[in-house]
Amino acid sequence: MANYQLTVEERPQTGKSYARKLRAAGKLPAVIYGSGKESTIIEVVTRDVEKALAAHGSLIDLNVEGAKRTVLVKDIHRDPVRGTLQHVDFHEVDLTKKLEVTVPIRLTGEEQRPNDGGVVQMLLWEVTVLCLPTDIPEAILVDVSELELDHIFTVGQLELPAGVEVLADEDEAVVKVGLPAATDLGEEEDEAVEGEAAEEATEASEPAETEE
Repeated sequence: MANYQLTVEERPQTGKSYARKLRAAGKLPAVIYGSGKESTIIEVVTRDVEKALAAHGSLIDLNVEGAKRTVLVKDIHRDPVRGTLQHVDFHEVDLTKKLEVTVPIRLTGEEQRPNDGGVVQMLLWEVTVLCLPTDIPEAILVDVSELELDHIFTVGQLELPAGVEVLADEDEAVVKVGLPAATDLGEEEDEAVEGEAAEEATEASEPAETEE
C-alpha cells in the first residue's frame, strides 16, 4: 500500500500567539523529529492532517519544501473540550531499521460461528510488534468463525505477516467465547427475603384488633 502523501511548510515562528494565528487560518503547528536529525518545526493544513489520520496505513510521506521525509504520527494534541486538533508530532523513520509500533487487532468471522449461544469477548484490542516501517500491518486479523464455546484465542495463535514479530506473552488471551452473564439469582433471593422481612415488620407494628 502506498504511503499517504502530505504537503507541509516549514514554520517561520514559534509561540502561542503564532499558533493561535495558524489555527484561526485553518492550519496547525507541528514538528518532525527522529532519525538522528534535528527537529523541524512545520505548519500544515488542519483538514489535510485530519484526512491523513483517517486514511488506512501508518506511514506518511511529508513533502517539506520539496524534500520527502517518511514519518509516523507519534502524538496528537486535541482541545480537551471541543476535540479539535491543536498540534501534531511526526516521527521520522529509517526505512532500513526495525521499530516497535502498536497495531490494532480486528475480528472476522463472527457471523459464521456455530449457533451455540456463545458470545465473542474481545480481551486484547491492540498489540506491539517489531518490524520494518514498510512492513507495518494496518491491523492483525483474528478469525473466530471456528472458535468454540469456552475456548480462548491467544497471542501465540496470531497469524502475522512476513517480517512482523509480536512483542507480547504468547499465552496472553486475545479473544474468548463464553456464555452471556447469567442473572445473579443470589441477589434476587436476598431481595425476596428482605421484602418478606419488611412485610412481617409492618404487620407486627400494626395494633392488634380487639373484640368488643
